[in-house]
Amino acid sequence: MATVTMREPEVPTSPSGVVFDDVTWEEYETMIGLVGERPIRVTYDQGTMEVYMPSLGHERDTYLLGRMVDTLTEELGITVEGGGTTRHKRQDLEKGAEPDQCYWLHERALRIRDKRELDLSVDPVPDLVIEVDVTSASVDRLKIFAALGVPEVWRYDGRSLEILQLREGDYESCETSRCFPGLSADAVGQFLEQGRNADKTTWIRSFRSFVKDHLAPGLPPQGETR
Repeated sequence: MATVTMREPEVPTSPSGVVFDDVTWEEYETMIGLVGERPIRVTYDQGTMEVYMPSLGHERDTYLLGRMVDTLTEELGITVEGGGTTRHKRQDLEKGAEPDQCYWLHERALRIRDKRELDLSVDPVPDLVIEVDVTSASVDRLKIFAALGVPEVWRYDGRSLEILQLREGDYESCETSRCFPGLSADAVGQFLEQGRNADKTTWIRSFRSFVKDHLAPGLPPQGETR
């Protein structure tokens, strides 16, 4: 059995991180404590634990997608609470992971607003998780988010962006977002590519204009059933 000892965690040197097998939930919790606030991700799925450090390219793509979500919620008047890389875990499922970004929208945002710690035994999962997976992680993080019940994931694999929606326990690739009706995966992917080599202020203004021109006119007022 793998044992997680009480020492400074090694920083992963390979893009896919370091994988440990036969890890107990208690050992996973110990690793979380050792990592602390370091920019190191710890993923756990029924005894398998992966520890890795995101690359600069990974973080830049995450930043761009986050800017886009911030603009969407602002321009469309959607109530939102962001959770960043908040750890999502449930001991009863033996699963835990930190998304690259996560967002609670509408009614779920109101329910999470005053929370300082996330407890998925009583708190809602986010409406949207962003996953920038350019390193081919060894542990299937989508499987974890599906088990937790996250309804929509935007996943970018370094080449293309998918909008995935939870249906009957599994994610299916969809052309448009449920969180932001009318927004296509192609549009998100195209703006992400544009943002990589553009001045970020000019780029986000362009995206804001796109939202105003193509999405805002057809959105029902806040509070109406979508």
